[in-house]
Amino acid sequence: MTLEYLRRRTFVRFVPSHMDHFTRIRTRTWRTSRIATAWALIGLFRALMEHNLLVYHGVESSLVVRSMEQLVAALIAGLLGGGAYIFMLRDKLRHMPYFAALLIMALLILMVVGITGAFIPSISDPLSGSFMEHLFSLPWLGEYLYWACLMAGTMLIVRLSDQYGNDAFGYLIGRYHKPRQELRIFMFLDMRSSTSIAEELGHVRYFKLLNELFTDITDPILYSRGDIYQYVGDEISVSWPLRQGITRQRCIRCFLDIRAKLQRRAPHYEARYGIAPAFKAGFHYGEVTVGEVGLVKKERIFSGDVVNTTARIQDTCNEYGVDNLISKELLDLLQPLGKLKVRGIGSIALRGKRSTMSLWTLEPENPATAVHALDPG
Repeated sequence: MTLEYLRRRTFVRFVPSHMDHFTRIRTRTWRTSRIATAWALIGLFRALMEHNLLVYHGVESSLVVRSMEQLVAALIAGLLGGGAYIFMLRDKLRHMPYFAALLIMALLILMVVGITGAFIPSISDPLSGSFMEHLFSLPWLGEYLYWACLMAGTMLIVRLSDQYGNDAFGYLIGRYHKPRQELRIFMFLDMRSSTSIAEELGHVRYFKLLNELFTDITDPILYSRGDIYQYVGDEISVSWPLRQGITRQRCIRCFLDIRAKLQRRAPHYEARYGIAPAFKAGFHYGEVTVGEVGLVKKERIFSGDVVNTTARIQDTCNEYGVDNLISKELLDLLQPLGKLKVRGIGSIALRGKRSTMSLWTLEPENPATAVHALDPG
């Protein structure tokens, strides 16, 4: 795969950090549409089961009419209910245990179904029964349990998707059941001055700091379509398939969005922990072998020289007083960089490597944020 081929086939332009809001909206809209589609398919299945059950008991039924009723109801509920969950509630509920979050959603669904299935019918047709009669009827209970179970399954799938990252579908279809070769970009993130920070805060507060940091930087990673490979202490390894990572320069935009978000959140961290945390990053790409290992607790691993090389690049940030280093090979694929400025560091002999590697760094947009000296972390 040549550089010219990638440039011809890939739309490469720098997307500034303020596009993160648009990306977030687009990603959440796509997730809501998938929920609505899934609910619609389940609604059609429900219509088929109801139709067959009625016909079996000798009751006249139209499959087309029932399908349309369930389809419309499921689409509206999926768009409104799924949209409310994804856009407004998920960010708050994702920090809670699953069953605690499910209890809150079940109560909200209870209110909605109580209004639509009991209150409105009792007002529009008093002869059908009072509000309490509707509320304690078996049809109403069945309707409530149906929507509650549908939301419970949706929340579970969303959490499993968070667990396995952007390539959760790959796990389900067994994409990496057998090892395969791929070209991938890697970004290794490491918190600066982590050793001294850990000594100052103590183990418990340091763990809370890491947990809060990882929470803050998760969305920029997901919105850039990166896969979180692994957490190792205060380090995070992120990976992209090559074409996906260089499209719209997602791999670089991810780091810039992380840096910008931590700068915005600096007052919070200073007030709570007495520090303004920041990360340093190393970028490289190359061919790796990808596959799943383990039988009970499966895990996807990447094997190849590019993984070790990226880690060495990230380690070199301290030596040259920068918060990011990019290999020349990857930088060539990311051109043109638009308004971004890069500075050549030189041909560097990385630890454990025989040959030197040309490294470059993205200059900060605000010179005041430049890193002059980094403590080893």
